Amino acid sequence: MDYSCVWVFILSVSLSGSAVTAQAEACRSAIVADVVFLVDESWSMGPENFQLVKEFISDIIKSFQDNVVGEEGIRFGVTVYSDVPRMKIALTDYNTLEEVLRAVWDLPFEGGSSKTGEALYFLVESVFSSAIVRDDASKVTVLITDGRSSDAIDGPVQAVMDSGISLYAVGVSDADQSELRKIVTEPFEEHLLLSPDFSYLGALLPEISRRVCFTASEPPRPVKKNEPVPRQVIGPKDLVVIELGYSSLRVTWTPATGDVTGYRLLVTPISPKGYLDSAQERQIDLKGDVSSMLVTDLTPSTQYSFTIYAIYPDLIGDSDTVTAMTTPVPQVANFRVIEEGLFSLRLAWTQPLRRINGYKIFIPRCKQQ
Repeated sequence: MDYSCVWVFILSVSLSGSAVTAQAEACRSAIVADVVFLVDESWSMGPENFQLVKEFISDIIKSFQDNVVGEEGIRFGVTVYSDVPRMKIALTDYNTLEEVLRAVWDLPFEGGSSKTGEALYFLVESVFSSAIVRDDASKVTVLITDGRSSDAIDGPVQAVMDSGISLYAVGVSDADQSELRKIVTEPFEEHLLLSPDFSYLGALLPEISRRVCFTASEPPRPVKKNEPVPRQVIGPKDLVVIELGYSSLRVTWTPATGDVTGYRLLVTPISPKGYLDSAQERQIDLKGDVSSMLVTDLTPSTQYSFTIYAIYPDLIGDSDTVTAMTTPVPQVANFRVIEEGLFSLRLAWTQPLRRINGYKIFIPRCKQQ
């Protein structure tokens, strides 16, 4: 089928209301396969259309009702994505068709933007992770989207291709057809289906169910063994000091991207001449979910350099640095004696505006006259 034939199919759907009620074809030839639906849950879809998508997914799943479902047969999964991908139904979650259909029906609509590239990476790294996939199972994904990705797709598409996933796409309404042709498995004419509106998704059921069944019945596609290419990571960044004190400073930062296992904060005094005093440097190791730290035991009226690094399983990432000075020790004012006794004195003073930890009163001994 060439590109013009795809448009002819769309036109026939638009003009024929009866096509909307078409039925999925029963699949009886598949034995072991993993079928995942990757759904663009951006704001452009909306809750009503999301409901139509759930019905579309359910009808495709029902086409496997004559097959064994679960670890020994066909497994189903659903991942939705907007700003971030979210695995709503993992391949290992359910072992009956009824359980899967109930879980699909209960999926909520959340909305967001369309980061298809991030979703494709998530598909490879999490949905079809090495701990989940089965060596004898075909890996099939049906992408459903109505727009264009807001992030890059070239790297993720290559990762999907190398991982042996057969990827179909259902483009609805304003979906970017040129982008989808890059995303789907070759030849794109056999893996890309288009619909003018969500209400016409039902018209695609015979075709998509037949193609998914055919792919699920085939042996798994080969996995290309590549040297792992590290994903680009960003940050941490925007390191700033937000609380100033005479013995403490609080720093905060925008978290780094990627598989962060922790952060390393270096605190270094700066001499009056502007040199880093490395001999007095402190290293503070933090957990990966931390983005703020109150650094204590600092010297008043001293300039400090703060450098934050992201720690990854196999490397130390980029850093960000900021400098700040601690405040002078707060001064008390109006120190006075307000009550005299034979063996005691009551003292009073005006408290400093800055927060302090306590007071220390010195009483020097005086020689008796």
